[in-house]
Amino acid sequence: MQELLKEIVEGIRAKFRIEHEIRDNCIFIKAQKADYLNIAQYLESCGFKRLLTVSAIDWNDENEFEVYFIVHNPEEGVYTKVSTRIPRDMPVVQSLSPIWENSLMHERETWELFGITFEGNNLLKPLFLEKWEGPPPFRKDFDWREYVENVWGI
Repeated sequence: MQELLKEIVEGIRAKFRIEHEIRDNCIFIKAQKADYLNIAQYLESCGFKRLLTVSAIDWNDENEFEVYFIVHNPEEGVYTKVSTRIPRDMPVVQSLSPIWENSLMHERETWELFGITFEGNNLLKPLFLEKWEGPPPFRKDFDWREYVENVWGI
């Protein structure tokens, strides 16, 4: 299995500038924003047919979001996490929907909770927070106590 993982990483490294780590049956890749979608396409061509999640981490102190996806190759039993950093003041990244259609809902949730736009995803509308007027609630600078006090006077 380790040889397969090394082969996948070398295929990616031949085309893209990445940082990577291999642990057990998992590959962890840090990529440039411009390569995010292209690496996803490459992984899909390597048998990673199952998208498990798309989400984000707010690195507020660094003024960035880390957007990531995790995919699974069911035939080989291996996983890959690909992450990229984007600025908090311009939180935009390409949608994975041309590759994995189920990314639409994961991206929709990430858009709603973090305020990250996924270019090419036409489903970016409220999913959980209908009539929400506050900032994206999963951002680290969101003060929920202040929000509750301002909205409900509690």
